Amino acid sequence: MEFVSLIADDALPDHSALVAAIDVGSNAMRLGIATQDASGTATLVQRYREPVRLGHDAFTSGILSQQTMDDAIEAFKQFRRILDQHQIEKFRATATSAMRDSKNGPELIQRIFEESNIDLQLISGEEEARLIHYSISRRVDLEDKFAVLIDMGGGSVEVTVCDDAEVIAAQSFKIGTVRLLEMLGKEGDFNILLSEYIDGTRKKLREQIGRRKADLCVATGGNAGAIGDLAFQILGTESATSISRKELKQLIKKLAKLSFEERIRDLGLRPDRADVILPAAMVFYEIMLLADSKQMVMPDASLMDGIVLDMMDSEEQTFHSQRRNLIAWARSLKNKYHVDRKYGKEVAGLALVLFEQSRGLHALNYRDRLLLEVAALVHEIGMYVRVGGYHRHSAYLISVAPLLGLSDNEKAILTLLVRYQRKGGPSDTHKEFCELGKGSQLKIWQLSALLRLAIALNKERRNRVSRLSLNIASDTASLHIEGCGDMLLERWAALQTANYFKEAFGLTLHIDLEQTA
Repeated sequence: MEFVSLIADDALPDHSALVAAIDVGSNAMRLGIATQDASGTATLVQRYREPVRLGHDAFTSGILSQQTMDDAIEAFKQFRRILDQHQIEKFRATATSAMRDSKNGPELIQRIFEESNIDLQLISGEEEARLIHYSISRRVDLEDKFAVLIDMGGGSVEVTVCDDAEVIAAQSFKIGTVRLLEMLGKEGDFNILLSEYIDGTRKKLREQIGRRKADLCVATGGNAGAIGDLAFQILGTESATSISRKELKQLIKKLAKLSFEERIRDLGLRPDRADVILPAAMVFYEIMLLADSKQMVMPDASLMDGIVLDMMDSEEQTFHSQRRNLIAWARSLKNKYHVDRKYGKEVAGLALVLFEQSRGLHALNYRDRLLLEVAALVHEIGMYVRVGGYHRHSAYLISVAPLLGLSDNEKAILTLLVRYQRKGGPSDTHKEFCELGKGSQLKIWQLSALLRLAIALNKERRNRVSRLSLNIASDTASLHIEGCGDMLLERWAALQTANYFKEAFGLTLHIDLEQTA
């Protein structure tokens, strides 16, 4: 086990102030212990590393060998001893690409729990990107910048695009260092093979980054830090936390001339770093080229750091961060799908008023409210594909979009909420709807009823409604609408949703109008 203590053991704070994060990657398993100071700032104080390479099995056979599983369990037993030693009760363990790609990954997760009492959570690429962005945003000033974040792991590369500090796109690419080594081999024309393999993902990367020139790239992961150190050591760069594209190209040429043994002997690299450092540098360089970025910074940020920050922040802080990212993503669709942003914002405003006015009818919470808001903002994106049946196209585009901060269940609800904005409602013949629990199905009925009503109240985009008031009686819901003009079209459109409203809430919808000057 590799151990790094960032402060003396006798300087560790009271046990109750400590939290821990475990990151199970493709190249190694890591445990970090952190504390939180009086200002609420989280700081990692100790790090432990076990060189268990799950990716070797995951990216070749797709099945973890018995030896690899035994090594992983021993690592977790050691992690449990450390947690007990420091009396740490608050911790989170996560696994990423290699575990996701292993057919017997669930079996290993179960064995780890049985033998160490540590609940290992398998997280998606989107959640991984969210946590890394969370860490970077605390370490790097992303305000007023168009930035591309690159987290290089052993199994995948998470590319996150940020505009003015908010995430507008994120995607996981299977070009992690260990995966590339296992697929392409370590000898022969590796550089040529790697270039050709990356070429297959270049189009997707281009779609992710777009045509805008990035102000900077931000790289994270063990290889990013190692590249910074090597550039400082070999090229004499100004800092170990920043490198230009030109300098990175020079470093790649020097690394390519050295054998695996020479990288260990001459550069002092660990064996499990010496074999992956070249593909890592080449992938970073390729993404810098696509982003047209001349500079890459390597802050002390990581998935583990993001997990710690997420645990230490309040639920309210986490939610507001997730909401900002989702709203930023929704706004970013204006150019990509030619969305009428002003109209979407108007519908969202009406939908949220209806949500608040109808609180006596439902048990929906603040996260459901966010789903309604996002659905209203993006409900027309399917028109980019085809106007006919655009609600289905909108739902599909949402289902395949990487939405940071949403659980799989929430994403399914959002997808179906947009699907049922018009035409037919939920049905037993719809597989995606039937697979959800009764509680989620009810949420979809109620949220889609509010969305339909909000869309109707801005029929033909006339923006005439200025005030809404919903009064609930025993068997009726009376909606009072105030606004300019006659609003007969809006009333007619709203009444077309009455049957759907009754199905969702069990009440008959009545509507009356009041014209203002």
